[in-house]
Amino acid sequence: MELTKEEKIVLISMVTDCLGVEALIELCGKETVSKLDVLSIDMVGNSTTPNKMNEIGPSVVKKLVNSILDDELPTRLEGSE
Repeated sequence: MELTKEEKIVLISMVTDCLGVEALIELCGKETVSKLDVLSIDMVGNSTTPNKMNEIGPSVVKKLVNSILDDELPTRLEGSE
């Protein structure tokens, strides 16, 4: 499964909302978080409307879930034979 840049940024934003900016800074470093912030602002300012951003969140979660299940189900089916 390949995520677009927009999907990756929205996913990181969702995780940041859960963990907090301080945790992300501790994990990745202040400079990295600053760069991500600039990318997010640029994405929203240039190409992605707020409505599109709101659609990306649930879409990327569904994409991740489906990817996990696609990876897992064939393995379980093979093991049941």
